[in-house]
Amino acid sequence: MSRVYRCPACNNEVDAKATVCSSAACRKALALCSHCRDISTYSPVAAGEEGAKAGGRGRDRFRCDRCHRVGVRCLTWVAGGYCNGLARAGGRVDLPLCASCGARASEIGRGMLGTAIMGAVGLVLKRRK
Repeated sequence: MSRVYRCPACNNEVDAKATVCSSAACRKALALCSHCRDISTYSPVAAGEEGAKAGGRGRDRFRCDRCHRVGVRCLTWVAGGYCNGLARAGGRVDLPLCASCGARASEIGRGMLGTAIMGAVGLVLKRRK
């Protein structure tokens, strides 16, 4: 059973990967927040507010309108890939990937590590003959 996501502004049902509300009357910008794991509208954090980028360095920060936590756009989104996630921000280091892209990257890494281990074991067993 998949989860149904709704636009917080107009309560219209939207896709989990939607970047803009599909309602013609609404058309608000949407993102998947890594903190509350829900589709939400977002707004830029003002320069004087807590959580704004320090000293002009780093990525632009946005505040989730549902949970009011600060996040940055996912590195996949910034690079032009198809992602609508806000990665967590506010710690010592801004994490570059949102929750869904991070899980996908972790899965790919585990697969590559498993393949490398199987190849190494295969080489060791092949040399014994």
